Amino acid sequence: MNTVSVNGIEMAYEEAGSGPPLLLLHGFALDRGMWAAQAEALSGKYRVLRPDMRGMGETTHDGRPITLETMADDMAAFLAALEIDAAAVAGFSMGGYVLLQMAVRHPLRARACGFISTRAAADSEEGKRARLAQMRAVIDEGMEPFAARFLPQLFSPGYAAAHPQEAEAVRSVVAGQTPGHIASLIDANRRREDMTPRLGDISSPCLVFGGTGDALVPPAQMEALREGLGDPAYEMVEGAGHMTPLECAERVNFRLDQLLQRAGMWM
Repeated sequence: MNTVSVNGIEMAYEEAGSGPPLLLLHGFALDRGMWAAQAEALSGKYRVLRPDMRGMGETTHDGRPITLETMADDMAAFLAALEIDAAAVAGFSMGGYVLLQMAVRHPLRARACGFISTRAAADSEEGKRARLAQMRAVIDEGMEPFAARFLPQLFSPGYAAAHPQEAEAVRSVVAGQTPGHIASLIDANRRREDMTPRLGDISSPCLVFGGTGDALVPPAQMEALREGLGDPAYEMVEGAGHMTPLECAERVNFRLDQLLQRAGMWM
């Protein structure tokens, strides 16, 4: 593990390989470990960077209210600290929300965008109320009960049953997070901007990838993201759940490789 000071925090990260840089942004309440299969498969051709985002994993948080805009600025500062002018960036779930902000706030940093199991739309009013309830539960009960409720939403039932050790590893990561940080991140998701009107501002090569069995991001919202981006590469895997980088690792790896090849400025 490496660390670097960016934007008032100490960011933990791992890197592997050399060549064109690929920055991988993990999802809510997870950490850089979720991208292990992508790092292994793609580090033979690319410089694969896997940070823990603000307040998660081994990255610190400075106590300020967390926003997706701040997290996008963190990622731009992270690349600058490593003296990387631009990278292909893939964001999973909440990482995709961060990538959307990064693509409009720092367009020269995010020169290709992979949106994995994510959406551009803001929460509905019902969704915002549900997040407030989540925040209260995390503060009142801690992370173990939250992790137990969250895990069934992450994987398709068949995959979780067939890969119990993998599912347990993810549950352990979620349960090990800091409740106050997670509550602040839930609030950041609750307050996030509807980025649908901004999608036309993103001119970089893009990918939208997801599963039809996603219990957290409805496939229709991934289709709306695709439509807003114009002509991205697009794939929906039949029956796959939310955790496509694990459930569909080979397809995600293939699509990310294709995305970097489309961004031929690095080849």
